[in-house]
Amino acid sequence: MKQSLINLILFSDRRKDLLLLLREEPKDIDTIKELLNVDAGSIQPHIKKMKDAHLITEVKKVYSLSEIGKIIVENLEPFLNSIEVFEVNDKYWKTRDLTQIPDFLLERIDELEGCELLEPDAEHLFETPKALLEKLLSSKEIFTFVSYFHPEAPSIYAGIAENGMKQVLCMTENVIERLFSSYPEEADRLSRNKNSKIFVCRKPASIPSIIVTDRFLALKLFENDGKLRDQILVATEEKALGWGKELFWHCMQMAEPLEEKPGF
Repeated sequence: MKQSLINLILFSDRRKDLLLLLREEPKDIDTIKELLNVDAGSIQPHIKKMKDAHLITEVKKVYSLSEIGKIIVENLEPFLNSIEVFEVNDKYWKTRDLTQIPDFLLERIDELEGCELLEPDAEHLFETPKALLEKLLSSKEIFTFVSYFHPEAPSIYAGIAENGMKQVLCMTENVIERLFSSYPEEADRLSRNKNSKIFVCRKPASIPSIIVTDRFLALKLFENDGKLRDQILVATEEKALGWGKELFWHCMQMAEPLEEKPGF
């Protein structure tokens, strides 16, 4: 039975679309035809198969999900969205180390639906992508965790704080030391500004960076061999922002407030 249901649902886009459509509310055949952009002759055989499998019921020519259909559809959409997340950027995901993302977030990877992969061109390898910078500068609150140093970051984040945006910055010890030793002016501007809260992570971190704001999520992951490529996953959907904030606070479990400047 399980195998026949899998074949019935997954091997037909029409039947998948029909189930997802009926999840919203019962619909008559004319509404189904209009919303799925099909004619009666092409959709009726699919409806019959779904009725025979007890996934759909019909009362007075109005079609609804059965109780079994409701249970299946409730779990179907996250499954399909998860597949889409991996398919859209399949080369990226296949080469990334996912072991440092907690299980409770991996189980909800479907919430990253609609991610865009930003890759710098050869002439701007060491620059923050313009599209990302514009989103960052227009955000109202910013949460950043970073375990590697980017030379543009000190001036960007110091400017953000002075422009009134609230931000929480969490950096590993090596990043903090580099910030205060190589960019003392920017570090001082950051540490003194009331809009910035700085934390230090004193344990090894396996996630290169995560930025999550009220507008977007930007995520970098190490490759399976531990190397870091300048590729950034960016998402703007509300579910993705919630997912990103949970990952940020998960990383913050290993952090503590920066009470004083590091000594050298």
